[in-house]
Amino acid sequence: MTIQDFLKKKQEKLAEKTKSKKKDFRAKCEELLEQIKTYNEDKHSELLKTFKDRYDKVNIQKKKILGFYGQLVNELKALKEQAGESIFTTPVVKRAKSTIKDVKKQKEKIEKKVDKAVKSTKRKVTDAVKKVEKAAEEVISEEKEKVTKKATAAKKKVTKKATTAKKKVAKKATTAKKKVTKKATTEKKKVTKKTTAAKKTVAKKATAAKKTVAKKATTAKKKVTKKATTKK
Repeated sequence: MTIQDFLKKKQEKLAEKTKSKKKDFRAKCEELLEQIKTYNEDKHSELLKTFKDRYDKVNIQKKKILGFYGQLVNELKALKEQAGESIFTTPVVKRAKSTIKDVKKQKEKIEKKVDKAVKSTKRKVTDAVKKVEKAAEEVISEEKEKVTKKATAAKKKVTKKATTAKKKVAKKATTAKKKVTKKATTEKKKVTKKTTAAKKTVAKKATAAKKTVAKKATTAKKKVTKKATTKK
């Protein structure tokens, strides 16, 4: 393909594209004219004549047809405002409003379903909570019984140990008492024996002293008697 052929094809494509756009705008103008007709037929006839005479052409400049298209948009807007309508009453907005209504209805249905589901879930949760609480109470009761049993067993062990210890202490006290009594008896016997021996020693000494005194008295008496006799 030569450069000239390439440029020729490109120009043809551009021409077709431009022609298509112009045709599109002509179709849009015709649509606007139909809408204008529903509001004011006289105005529609006047604008349609202008469109046919000046703009309904194959080789119409895009700039010119765009200007006329803008004029038609403004005319339609003015007619709608005169008829007490606003831009919000266009088919697009009407469809949007209808869609909003449908959405609201769907929303209400969904909210009802959600409320129902929430109530059902809440009921299920409440039942589940009750089951958990019951299970917890049973576990607590079981643990309490176990603790009570352990406490009772521990108390018995402590009581048994205390009794055993008491017996051991009593036994040790009895044994100690016996030892003390035996020792006291032994000491008493020793003291008694020593006292008896001491008494015997004292008595013996007293008797000897008494004999010595008597002997001395007799000797003295004899001496006195002898002296008395000698003097006579």
